[in-house]
Amino acid sequence: MKRDMIKVGFGKKHFANEDDEYAEVSWKEKLSFCFGDPALTIVYTLTTTLLIYYYTNVIGISAGIVGIIMLISRIFDGFSDFIMGMIIDRTHSEYGKARIWILRLAIPYAVMAVLLFTVPPVGVTGQTIYIFLTYNLMNTVIYTGISQPFHTLGSNMTRNRNERETICNIRMALSITGSMIITALTLPLINKVAALTGNEQMAWILVTAAYALLSVLILFNTFSSTRERVRISEKAEDKISAGKALKLLVKNRYFLISLGLMLFYTVYQIIIGTDLTYYCQYILGNVDLVMPISLAEKIPMVIVILCLPVLLPRFGKRNLIVGGCILGIIGQIIFIGNYTSVPLAIITAAMRGVGMSFFYGVSFSLPSDAIEYGQWKLGARVEGLMFASMSVGQKFGSGITSAVLGMYFAKAGYDGTMAVQNAAANAAISNAYLYVPIAVWVIMLVIACFYGLDKNYNRMMSELAEREAQGRI
Repeated sequence: MKRDMIKVGFGKKHFANEDDEYAEVSWKEKLSFCFGDPALTIVYTLTTTLLIYYYTNVIGISAGIVGIIMLISRIFDGFSDFIMGMIIDRTHSEYGKARIWILRLAIPYAVMAVLLFTVPPVGVTGQTIYIFLTYNLMNTVIYTGISQPFHTLGSNMTRNRNERETICNIRMALSITGSMIITALTLPLINKVAALTGNEQMAWILVTAAYALLSVLILFNTFSSTRERVRISEKAEDKISAGKALKLLVKNRYFLISLGLMLFYTVYQIIIGTDLTYYCQYILGNVDLVMPISLAEKIPMVIVILCLPVLLPRFGKRNLIVGGCILGIIGQIIFIGNYTSVPLAIITAAMRGVGMSFFYGVSFSLPSDAIEYGQWKLGARVEGLMFASMSVGQKFGSGITSAVLGMYFAKAGYDGTMAVQNAAANAAISNAYLYVPIAVWVIMLVIACFYGLDKNYNRMMSELAEREAQGRI
């Protein structure tokens, strides 16, 4: 096979056949992969944003029981990420190490999504056991088993950096869009189906089944229309043990940078996502402001992420992420000056959306860069476990932040049954919404300053190409 040109960075063209690791990916294949993210997001959004409401308000299980189930399950979920990462790195099939798992688990994923909502009338104890089992089978086993390979697939489609960035940007824009649509349409759709069937639980089951069927069709298309071209780790003579792989991750500075940024992005996401409802209800005085403020943040994110293929070659990841952090800090400081102003809340949300889009748009291409760096600097590629560890960090940040925020509100005397909160509770709500994001932005800014691959990436990839041509990893 003759290579006309190897694309190791931005700006160069490389036309190659489908087996070339540096090939440009067709738009059909790009979109087939990227639409897989909202296919996963459809059901994931249901199981994260609406499932607690369903269990407490439709089935009648106490919030305390649901909270304990999810806390325990989060611990299991972290272990399953590591296990699935190791499984991916040891998978060898004609379809590659990642794509095969999408094929194997697409239907179980849909079935388990429906079973989550098919809670039988067997008493509180029986229902609690059912919820624990189905929630863990779905999130700890099936969702981990299909989402981790999906993340890995994005890195294994090509080593062409410009293509990876474009794929990641489209994927994240579709992810946000899918989440917005599901959040906005699901409850109204369920209410309409409930009115037609006269059974609220059946309405949840039917709507979830429709979403699940759509997800399966999209995921089958993702499997059939994509290819894993990057198979360097399969050619390596020495297989990496789990212990050695973890040591390699710890030694990989760009993995640690990616993990740190993802961890604190998750803290930001949980703080804003959770506290926004309380802030609108008790500080701004109108809970209906949640949707316009949320859209004011999400819509600019989608627009900016779609512009990243033009911005990244010119400014680089480090500068864009740092600039985004500065913009977010400025927006929060402006809002603090008049923190009950609704127009200012919307403007600040838009500034936050633009600022965070620079990280979010490259959040899954950063680990891909770290994989290449690990091979170059440490002589080994750790792929599945790399993305699994990112997921563990994300879940750890989510769990700890949610727990701390809940304890902070409880200590301040927050009482959800009260129409008006006491001064301490209102202060806690305001502090979390106004000041914690600034701290997060500052930490992310400092972490991003240590990212130096923008300048060295082309040289690194050229040296890797030379080594691989000589039969060395």
